[in-house]
Amino acid sequence: MNERQALASQMYGTSSHKHLLHALEGLDPELAGRKVGRSPHTVFQILQHMTYWQDISLARLAGEPPPRPETAALGWAAPAAPEDESDWQAAIACFAEGLRSLEARVLDPRFDLGRLVQPDRGVTAREELFMIQGHNSYHLGQIVLLRQELAAWPPPRGGDTW
Repeated sequence: MNERQALASQMYGTSSHKHLLHALEGLDPELAGRKVGRSPHTVFQILQHMTYWQDISLARLAGEPPPRPETAALGWAAPAAPEDESDWQAAIACFAEGLRSLEARVLDPRFDLGRLVQPDRGVTAREELFMIQGHNSYHLGQIVLLRQELAAWPPPRGGDTW
């Protein structure tokens, strides 16, 4: 496996943890919008937050960086719950489309992994990819824990990667 293939597989968490999209499967939208214990966010809000930052990374990688968000709160602006099943499925589909876009960009041999995508901070495309992978993995852990607390774990494909 070369570097590009490894980066692409890590977009989904392959070989590290549960596949990002598999971890969202089979969760009822009502549960996705339910607060658990002292957690400040629902699964739905976490997924929307992941999509928010993933979209920013995609824009940076495309050479169209948006202004840096002024506050962290902007990434947490989603409502607590999806409106219905179609809203929940649309949120998953949007996140999945972003993952596919990241994967396609990484696998394109013309894409320069060393190009600066945040010149003011000295961040290369490779570093941006590592950042969004780490960010998504961090929040996947939160989703898994919330699903466990909601008695909605494991998802249909199981809870282990090996």
